[in-house]
Amino acid sequence: MRKDNRGITLVEIMVVIAIMAIVAGVGITGLNLVNGRPAQQCAQKIIYSLERHRTTAMSKVDASYTLEVQSSGKTVCVERVSNDRVSYTTTESEIGAKRVKLFYETADGSVVPMTAGMFITFQYDRSSGAFRSITASTGDEVARVIAKSGGREVKVRFVKITGKVYWDLD
Repeated sequence: MRKDNRGITLVEIMVVIAIMAIVAGVGITGLNLVNGRPAQQCAQKIIYSLERHRTTAMSKVDASYTLEVQSSGKTVCVERVSNDRVSYTTTESEIGAKRVKLFYETADGSVVPMTAGMFITFQYDRSSGAFRSITASTGDEVARVIAKSGGREVKVRFVKITGKVYWDLD
């Protein structure tokens, strides 16, 4: 009796590696969605843009920073600078993926979801860098911004006296 011991062909190995790569890619994408990485990235972008705006606001006559959810579902940050005569938008950048849901927490602890057309305006005191006001389009005083994705929520906290911003996971 003769055995047929030809082994594995190169094509068979390539097919197996391709299938494993596809499965790994889908698994990593699913893991990112489950562990809430997009919410964390959104919170980091909010903090970065607020800190950058704080620096520029201290050198301008009057400046406000707006975090808004547009009608398309995109979350963007807009920096508006104005003086006595002119008002203009200096930057607009997307900070959150569509799968990230934003909320804000009011001073009394109630949590409000941000829907299309809603925004939060941040104003800094030019002399000290502290927050002058943080108000939502509904008129509420905002204590925190919350980004949620994949079962995880990341809270962006504001220290009004110093103008500092930081985040934590819950």
